[in-house]
Amino acid sequence: MPVTPHENDVLLGKGHFVNKYPGNVRFRRIADEQKPHYVAAKKRKDKRDAAVRVMEAIRSCKPPGRFLADSSGSKISVLSDGVWEVAEPEKALQKVLHRLRDNKGKGDWG
Repeated sequence: MPVTPHENDVLLGKGHFVNKYPGNVRFRRIADEQKPHYVAAKKRKDKRDAAVRVMEAIRSCKPPGRFLADSSGSKISVLSDGVWEVAEPEKALQKVLHRLRDNKGKGDWG
């Protein structure tokens, strides 16, 4: 079912628009705060728990943030043209885990 993104939503995709979207900026900040816990985790379950904490932080915003995927099939996601749907939980979790694995972001994580 199509939804209209709001400022706390995290848009799955690539490009300048998605990168600068307020919910994505917040998402990167929250993920970067959890990154030391992810890096220190030895077990896969503990790494996954760090990702779940990021997802819970997004969902605890007012209004609650959602992870949205552009279902229009467009390579370029533009808010006014995109058709956004709530992403499957596993797809959202993979987005968070990717950010936590990524070498970009604040700090030297080793």
